[in-house]
Amino acid sequence: MLRARGRRASLHWFHLLVRHLGSFSNPTDFRSSSTFTNRAQFLDSMRSLKSEESALSFFHKMVAMNPLPPDKDFATLFGVIVKMKHYATAISLIKHTYSLGVKPDVHTLTIVINCLCHLKHTVFGFSVLGAMFKIGVEPTVVTFATLINGLCAEGNVGAAARFADSLEDMGYESNSYTHGTIINGLCKVGDTAGAISYLEKIEGRNRGFDLLIAYSTIMDSLCKDGMLCLALNFFSGMTCKGIQPDLVAYNSLIHGLCSFGRWNEATTLLGNMMRKGIMPNVQTFNVLVDNFCKEGKISRAKTIMCFMVHVGVEPDVVTYNSVISGHCLLSQMNDAVKVFELMIHKGLLPNVVTYSSLIHGWCKTRNINKAIFVLDEMVNNGLNLDVVTWSTLIGGFCKAGRPEAAIELFCTMHEHHQLPNLQTCAIILDGLFKCQFHSEAISLFRKMEKMNLELNIVTYNIVLDGMCSFGKFNDARELFSCLPSKGIQIDVVAYTTMIKGLCKEGLLDDAEDLLMKMEENGCPPNEFTYNVLVRGLLQRYDISRSTKYLMLMKGKGLSADATTTELLISYFSANKENSALQVFLQKFV
Repeated sequence: MLRARGRRASLHWFHLLVRHLGSFSNPTDFRSSSTFTNRAQFLDSMRSLKSEESALSFFHKMVAMNPLPPDKDFATLFGVIVKMKHYATAISLIKHTYSLGVKPDVHTLTIVINCLCHLKHTVFGFSVLGAMFKIGVEPTVVTFATLINGLCAEGNVGAAARFADSLEDMGYESNSYTHGTIINGLCKVGDTAGAISYLEKIEGRNRGFDLLIAYSTIMDSLCKDGMLCLALNFFSGMTCKGIQPDLVAYNSLIHGLCSFGRWNEATTLLGNMMRKGIMPNVQTFNVLVDNFCKEGKISRAKTIMCFMVHVGVEPDVVTYNSVISGHCLLSQMNDAVKVFELMIHKGLLPNVVTYSSLIHGWCKTRNINKAIFVLDEMVNNGLNLDVVTWSTLIGGFCKAGRPEAAIELFCTMHEHHQLPNLQTCAIILDGLFKCQFHSEAISLFRKMEKMNLELNIVTYNIVLDGMCSFGKFNDARELFSCLPSKGIQIDVVAYTTMIKGLCKEGLLDDAEDLLMKMEENGCPPNEFTYNVLVRGLLQRYDISRSTKYLMLMKGKGLSADATTTELLISYFSANKENSALQVFLQKFV
């Protein structure tokens, strides 16, 4: 009796939880009496569902059956819905089955926890875990791993590790998956050192965990962090401990070596891998092809493609995209089109990345008509432009001297369900200023601010430079002074831009004051900053202060750039009678 009362109370609590999260679905029409001829057809139909609407229709048919299908069939359907990423719908349907008398079990409640974690409500997932204990449903290792994964996905990796430790204290055994999830979470938040420490801790317990995935995850993270030497040492230590690397581990290391331009070592590692009987897959070859293409080594990339076919691995869309992008980066558009045509001949369908690369290539070569032709083909093939494609087109129109078209594109993005990102904003503002469309650029910038776009310092630097160049220095000064109140950290580029503007306006004292303020604010001037100030002083014939800052630069190991040197040479020629100046200038020229 007490157990039944506890179960009813917990179910009541669970219904309150679902109500708190909102009504995600409304499966109220259960009048369909459709039936299936046999169980095989029933399960096949369920597993072949492709949309939320078809899943809801199937659910309606299930609850209309008399008797109801087994609980495990409902769990299978909920699993299908979760794979579609309709998490809220799955929770609502599970709630409805409980109202029909289906008893909560570990499978459906774990599905609920999984959905809550995907919805970033892991805290509610723990509440469901509490309800499981109350109604006597024993969680499985999958239940616990789901919660650990949810905490890690929300960036709360420390809590995930503590939860894993508490489970062991309660007598529940953690497994390789739970530990791997924590290590993966630590790596994703950038705490690779913490992941290594955690690995060392679980290795010390000597419980026979399969740590291959953990080692591969850490090695991949080290490579992405640029710590290739440490990754190579980790790889050696892994093999010394008798843990044999798998294809994933090799792929991570090959990618790391390629990223650092260590091609010979990458190909040697590939050979060693194959000699050990681990055959490369398309991802392995794609790493090599992509990195070769990014380095402009197209011929070597194509050699890899030929080798792929030789060993029975067919290049896929990603492979062809890398080669097309490589040709486009080198402005080899005829070659890019040939690879594109070969790709289609092989029966592969181009995707957004394919078309975006071609659009970028045609824009780079200022052939806007070809870019628009590719765009039309892309749309006709049912592909939607992403923000990268929009940004590429906008930049291309600016480079081709068609800023009005760029503005029109930017303003119509929302009609195609796309919002400009920071890169889009930077591209169009920079393009408009370079096309001498200063007023339009400033007007568009004001609109961006009203759109509540979270503009960054890069965008503001473009606007500051444009205002200073356009003769709107007072506007630039006002904007510069407002940056801290907008939560923007002023960088060396912004300071240097304003110093250049002050020098152009003849406000040399203010320029010098701003240079000193930079250092006070923890943003030391760089070589470019000093050169800008020295040139400003020289152009106003302020030899004394020019000499002061040239000496300061020399003491810091900084050099005069080409433009500053040219000015110094002109002063050297015009002041041959000043011997002291001659001796000083000879140190810099």
